[in-house]
Amino acid sequence: MHVKRDIVSGMIPVQPARFGTFRGVLRPTLLTLMGALLVLREGWLVGSCGLAGALAIIVAAYLITGTTALAVSTVATNVRVRPGGAFAIISQALGLEAGGAIGIPLWIAQCGSAALYLFAFSEAWAHMFPGHSVAMVVLFAFVAVSALVWRSARLAFRAQAPLLVIVGLALLSAWMGWFWTDSPPIVALTSVPTVDLASAFPIFFPAATGIMVGVGMSGDLADPRRSIPRGVLGAWGISLAIYVITAFWYDAVATPAELVAEPTIMVRKAWIGPLVLIGLLCTTLMAALSSLVASTRLLQAMGAQRVVPGGELLGKKGVEGEPRSACLVSFGVTGMCLLSGSLDALAPLVTSVFLLTYLSIHIVVLIEQRLDMVSFRPSMPLPKSVPAIGVVSCSLALFLCSPIAGFAGAGLVGGVYVWLNRRQMHTPWATVRSGINVRVAGWAARRAAGAGRPERAWTPDLMVPVSLSDQAEHMAELVSRLTHRVGSVRLVGIGGRDLDAPLQQLAGQLRAAGSHTTATVLDLDDFAQGATVAVDATQGFVSAPNLVLVDGALHSERDLQVILDHCHRRTMGLAVFLPHPEGGIGRGREMVVWLTERSPNWELELHNMNLDLPVLLAYLLTRDGRGHMRLSTVVRDLSVEVDAHRFLDRIVDMGRLEPDTGRQVLSGDFLTALRGSAYADVHLLGIATTVDLQRLVDMRDAAGGACLFLLDSGQESVLA
Repeated sequence: MHVKRDIVSGMIPVQPARFGTFRGVLRPTLLTLMGALLVLREGWLVGSCGLAGALAIIVAAYLITGTTALAVSTVATNVRVRPGGAFAIISQALGLEAGGAIGIPLWIAQCGSAALYLFAFSEAWAHMFPGHSVAMVVLFAFVAVSALVWRSARLAFRAQAPLLVIVGLALLSAWMGWFWTDSPPIVALTSVPTVDLASAFPIFFPAATGIMVGVGMSGDLADPRRSIPRGVLGAWGISLAIYVITAFWYDAVATPAELVAEPTIMVRKAWIGPLVLIGLLCTTLMAALSSLVASTRLLQAMGAQRVVPGGELLGKKGVEGEPRSACLVSFGVTGMCLLSGSLDALAPLVTSVFLLTYLSIHIVVLIEQRLDMVSFRPSMPLPKSVPAIGVVSCSLALFLCSPIAGFAGAGLVGGVYVWLNRRQMHTPWATVRSGINVRVAGWAARRAAGAGRPERAWTPDLMVPVSLSDQAEHMAELVSRLTHRVGSVRLVGIGGRDLDAPLQQLAGQLRAAGSHTTATVLDLDDFAQGATVAVDATQGFVSAPNLVLVDGALHSERDLQVILDHCHRRTMGLAVFLPHPEGGIGRGREMVVWLTERSPNWELELHNMNLDLPVLLAYLLTRDGRGHMRLSTVVRDLSVEVDAHRFLDRIVDMGRLEPDTGRQVLSGDFLTALRGSAYADVHLLGIATTVDLQRLVDMRDAAGGACLFLLDSGQESVLA
């Protein structure tokens, strides 16, 4: 049997067995949900808000986490969730940028949760040993938990088995105290709250956030698709029942004043008080441990995808499968959170980040549901109302209960997203964003198919047929300038498969320069036939080419005539390019549009033959300060010179061209005027429906620069 060895150390990596539903999800999630706040804050909640207010807050918190648990479950049953929990869920749907924007704050929040539970441990310890230094207790607990996480997550999770039994016995001991209490019966249903519910909610809400612990173990589960829904929903339901029952218990065994004044009143009112205290110490340590394990897994997953700085190091695992580097960084952040000084100081921050995470997961599910794509087939489908309720409840809780923390958290998420987006990260899997693009494009295509191609929507969608790779190369700058950020380019090789590689290389260069470019090759010997076949193959598509660009210097008059006639029948534009005598479009700075004389009618219409396409292409070649345009016309009689000047002025004005666009009116023979005009790198002229190649060459030679001879399609308009 072949055994892989670690390249660096030479050791055989240990492949630990995967966790099942109970050990990997339900047990750590339940221990986290039944953590410190059950003992240290729920009594305060009942005393401060009354039983009715406390139940309202508990139900509201569990409504948010319950809808989130359902949303996570439906995603987990649709795809195999990658390592990283919520980060993986969001990244798989919306890309690494969105996943990192939520994952990085969530990682900080999970480190904060670990610190929060360590503070809770110190409060319980102080009840037993009031003289001990809180700072030293927190420090020793932090070191102990960190050492256990560093050693092995499997060892840490193994310790949860007996601790869960202790926590269960502690809870039963507390409930049994109901039968020995001499306190008055339940009265808090009608008591007046001394703390408003909006202020109490962020203090209590972290008690319900433990569901992400089980989700965060996605990379260590044997079957995440089955374990995450079962474990998360099971832990959610059990813990909700425990919190509701315990709220009634608190109200029955103590007065509101006692509940507010004595955080550890459960210890005094329990049947066996020390057992409750031991259970509290156990559950707080386990909650801190579970949060640290989840945070290190999350950081390792983000590092593996290079989302965080130092990702190459943070994404590695040791020979035992433990993310050592991620552990050290998570320990450091948890230690910084401990500097906040108290449980209550951390709770609002943790609340806001978890709410943002839940909100993002609901948005992912909503998008998937609304797109209604065939690929979204979860084994556990949800009504569309569930994520909608989740979005509304998370948003209200985020900005009503802690607006400052909410805006700060949203700012952090937005800042991380912008930072990651600027890094131009590559998501190595298909995301729902492609589905959004496809659906939007399909909707737009259907609308456009019904509306035709209006003039205002015109862009240069070029088809460039070539028989030699050199043809495409010396037209590359012209093509790039015409289609930079607009339109598209289809390179069509005609003549053989040897054109495929150079055309694909050129297409890549054009795409890198900002032109949407594709390339294909037709195995046909006749150039004109190949060009017409390529034109016909694109008909009927909304994004079909509207302008064929051919090199007039390398093809016969017969080929050009066949292509022109076909474009005319298909109502497509044609551009016959004769390059600059020194190659290409010369310096590409000066562009002159030659317009035919309009006597006696100098009016501008919506469509103007041999005017719209030349002016629009000249505009594309010179925009963004890349060149200067000049409009020129040659008149036979100087008596119409004033009309010609006014005509050019109207083109500049009504066509919204640059104010410094040149205007020139010449008289006499056209070739003579062309020869005597000021230099230009590119001349744009109309072309007759009958091709006279020698006449075109003569005009190019007279101009002394590159020439584009253009036939309008009738879809362009400089006035649109």
